[in-house]
Amino acid sequence: MNDNYLPEEHALSRRTILQRALAIGGLAVAAPLLAACGSSGDSSTPTSTPSTGTPVGSGPTGSGKVIIGGFEDGAMAPFKDKIVPLFKEKTGIDIELLLEPYDSFKAKALQDGQSKAGQFDVYIMDDPWVPEFAAAGYLADLGAAGITADPDFSAPFIELGYWPPQNGPRVKGFESATPALVALPTIGDLQTLTYRNDVFTNGAPKTWDDLVTTATAAQKAGKIKYGYVFRGVKGNPIVTSWYPIFLSFGGVFFDDKWNPTFNSAEGKASADFFVSNLKAIAPAGVAEFDSDQEGAAILGGEAAAIIQYSGNAIKSDDPAQSKEVGKLDFGVVPAKTKALAQIGIFIHGVSSNAPNKDNAMTFMRWFATLEAQVALAQAGDLPVLNAAFTDPTAVAAHRLLPVALDQIKSGAQARPRMPDWGKVEDIIGTELNKALVAGKGGGAALDAAAVQVKAALTDLKYY
Repeated sequence: MNDNYLPEEHALSRRTILQRALAIGGLAVAAPLLAACGSSGDSSTPTSTPSTGTPVGSGPTGSGKVIIGGFEDGAMAPFKDKIVPLFKEKTGIDIELLLEPYDSFKAKALQDGQSKAGQFDVYIMDDPWVPEFAAAGYLADLGAAGITADPDFSAPFIELGYWPPQNGPRVKGFESATPALVALPTIGDLQTLTYRNDVFTNGAPKTWDDLVTTATAAQKAGKIKYGYVFRGVKGNPIVTSWYPIFLSFGGVFFDDKWNPTFNSAEGKASADFFVSNLKAIAPAGVAEFDSDQEGAAILGGEAAAIIQYSGNAIKSDDPAQSKEVGKLDFGVVPAKTKALAQIGIFIHGVSSNAPNKDNAMTFMRWFATLEAQVALAQAGDLPVLNAAFTDPTAVAAHRLLPVALDQIKSGAQARPRMPDWGKVEDIIGTELNKALVAGKGGGAALDAAAVQVKAALTDLKYY
């Protein structure tokens, strides 16, 4: 998911977040301690303890409804078609699913949290929203309802459900707070490589140098029009495209005091490689490419490789959308020093003002079961429990599943856990786009962005 993510137009001010942090006492610091989520920095996956409350999964036990809000996305189709009726069958509780365009739903959900109107019981969010919603007190503490994290949750996914984060820098007002579980992963989306198997005849390229060398040779031989395609539009699109390259070169966005470090030597090298080496084998107008254009290039047979989220990757096997069925395979993203992809999961939490809170907690428990996650995988989405990735029926229908699990094992990272990531991303993406247009100066672009990010975070009281 997240290929159509929009900038944070409705972000809360730093002063507002700090005021709310003080008012709510650092998000239930006194709540029951969850396994492996103390302030010691232990990054291990939390151990599972039995959930308490309404039993689920054994037949109808409840009544009424739960109101779930989310944003429109192709990945929500399996959720709507399979999960909604299955939950009713298993629990007797109806789901009222309300979906809107991405930015519209986020604005409405933030307003719901701020006004305490109780329009929703459960918010299905983009994972960068969690810090913003949680810091403002809009998400209920799941631990207080007896919900803990199953140890089979993919570790990089479940980490995103804690606020404040278990590791890494924290925003002011939450420096010493005990992490609480406030959200659970919904759909386990992340980036993987899609490549032409008639160009990369030895399988997925293992390194970025391998990709460029092989793709360049194929272009020169007239075998393929473009060696690589990506989103180059300023803001989120170009940052999302650059992100796995940045990670693979060893880049880190911030130190533990929120000082920008993305313009380190490793970061600059990744940006220079991106705007020069990769641009050289990309379409001439790649600086103006977004999801539609990159998708058309790979599915239309013009490009040899792309890194993309699963919602677009699975189109490779659909003859109604792909001209290259049988020629497109999936692999782990290439490496420089490591092979890391960006996470872009759906994640859901219970509204602090949920009108049907008991039913909402029942949904949280049930949807985290292996039964529900296998059903989700069989319906076409990426699950969030490791065991569901290997379900034979799901794998037979969706060959991306084992590759996605391989990518999780290789490495997958989320964007920085900060309420103002949208502002940071917009600054970096604007400067990278300028360098991409020029075809050079990626490192200088990051230096310029670092100055602006430092100024913006200073103004937002991060220091």
